[in-house]
Parts: sequence; structure tokens; C-alpha cells
Amino acid sequence: MEKTQLAKLNNLHIAPRKVRLVANTLRGLSAQEAEAQLLMRVQRSSKPLLKLLRSAIANAKNQKLDQNKLFVSEIFVN
Repeated sequence: MEKTQLAKLNNLHIAPRKVRLVANTLRGLSAQEAEAQLLMRVQRSSKPLLKLLRSAIANAKNQKLDQNKLFVSEIFVN
């Protein structure tokens, strides 16, 4: 059975268009690859997205999910 993990970031004061540029590069990557991508990016939105990704990984650990099987299936910026 496949579980989905949800993490949410509210009230980020950066234009959605600029956040989408970074978020679209993460879709489909494993959690480790996405984290590496965010660490290497210089855009201002990469730091809050990294914090969000690490929060989702921590939530998955608390639910005893395998960290090696985690990946970014969907990411929305509205």
C-alpha cells in the first residue's frame, strides 16, 4: 500500500511565479535528489522549499516510512 505524505507552506512572501520556477524542477525527483537540488540553487525561494521538504521527510520518518523510497510526486504553488 502506497502512502502519501503532505506538507504545506503558507504565507510565503515571494511571488508565486518565482517559486514555481524552482518547484517545477523538483517534481519527480527522489527526496535526496530534491534536497541536493535545493541546496545548490541560489534563488530566494529555495530556502523555504528546502525547509518544507525536510519537514515532509521528518513527517515520513515519524510514520515509520522508508526514507529511501520517498520522492516528490506533486508540488503546487498557488
